[in-house]
Amino acid sequence: MRKELVKVLLEMGWIKKALKGTSFLEESERIEMLEKIFNKCVEDGLLYKAKMILEMLPDSKKKEGLERICQRCIGMGLIDEAERLANMLHKELTVEELEKMLIKCIEEGWIPKVRRIVELLPEPKRVELLEKILTQQEWVEKIVRKSVEEAWVSELKEIAELLPMDKKKVWLEKILLTTEWLEKALAKCFEGDFIPKIRKVAELLPEPNRTEGLEKILIRCIEEGWILQAKQTAQLLPEPNRTKGLEMILEKCIEEGWIHKAKEIAEMFLEPERTNKLGKILEKCVKEGWIYEAEDIAKLLQRELTLEELENILKGCIESGWIDEAEEVTKLMGRKLTAEELEKILIRCVEGGWIYKAKKIIAYFLEAKRVEELEKVLIKCAENGWIFEVKRIVDVLPESKKIEGLEKALISCLKTREGFIQAKEIAKLLPEPLKTQYLETLKETE
Repeated sequence: MRKELVKVLLEMGWIKKALKGTSFLEESERIEMLEKIFNKCVEDGLLYKAKMILEMLPDSKKKEGLERICQRCIGMGLIDEAERLANMLHKELTVEELEKMLIKCIEEGWIPKVRRIVELLPEPKRVELLEKILTQQEWVEKIVRKSVEEAWVSELKEIAELLPMDKKKVWLEKILLTTEWLEKALAKCFEGDFIPKIRKVAELLPEPNRTEGLEKILIRCIEEGWILQAKQTAQLLPEPNRTKGLEMILEKCIEEGWIHKAKEIAEMFLEPERTNKLGKILEKCVKEGWIYEAEDIAKLLQRELTLEELENILKGCIESGWIDEAEEVTKLMGRKLTAEELEKILIRCVEGGWIYKAKKIIAYFLEAKRVEELEKVLIKCAENGWIFEVKRIVDVLPESKKIEGLEKALISCLKTREGFIQAKEIAKLLPEPLKTQYLETLKETE
């Protein structure tokens, strides 16, 4: 009865339950059912389970079991496993077995396995089988389609490398140079951003398709900001396309402000173009107020920054609220920042919410008793929640302006829900009885 139970479990495909059921059988029946379970696993391609069950069988049956698993691997096109089992059986895979696996792998579109099997074939048979593949249009299309889908086109090239030169050309022309398919491969690689694989595809195209393909890759890399990949792609192009490609990359780097990358590209040009390109990068640095980058480029040009360039850089620093950079520029100009310049930087810092930069300038104006400049940023400091700075500014205001300044700051904070807490903190800075009046008013929220 237990034997019948195991049979039913096996028929239902419940391998684990069937195996468990064999433990309750007599030894002879157990071996018989284990063989049936083993055969079922081999037939269904459950090779891992088949090998596990084989370990439970007597040693006399193991060699035959290994041979059956090996043959099933061959039928399934599993070259690596078949080769490993053949080694365990101290034999080599025959040409017929390799051919069988090759056809299976082609049918399934397993291109890396096709290459692996081709490597194992002796050269005469290798050429014969590959020529046979080329006569089957369905096989050719399946190989190329699958290689496109999986970005395996380089595998096809490696197969070609295993052939004699005259046969290699036929293989390439028949498969790799099928422009329609390779164009699809480019598109597929673009979808997954497989740029190195894309290049391998494009390099296989015949001219002018090869150059056109590489240019498509280059443009995509530039659009996405993949500068290293763009540079590597441009170097594969023939002249004058290579130079044009590098110029496109340089323009993108300058536009985006990637000065370090732009500098690397500029260094790839010969004189006088190198100097011209570095000059364009310097113009960008001057316009944006990037003093440190501008100094680096000027060194490459073996000159100092001009007074006009320094003035333009200073203008950019002030507009951006960069106090440290602005001080560096004026140091090179042999002077200090004026109160007017500091005021402009302070206003920009306060508007941007950059408290650490603002603190430095506020401290300068407090020390210099520059009340007018401090009044201009009092309300914005309050809105930013910089209560400590508000208190410091109010302390230097004339008595007649202290209350007025605090009230303006408090009311400004109340214009947004987020400013309610700041308003209460500012109210605490007011003298009595205003302090109590405002705090009582602000005590309950809506």
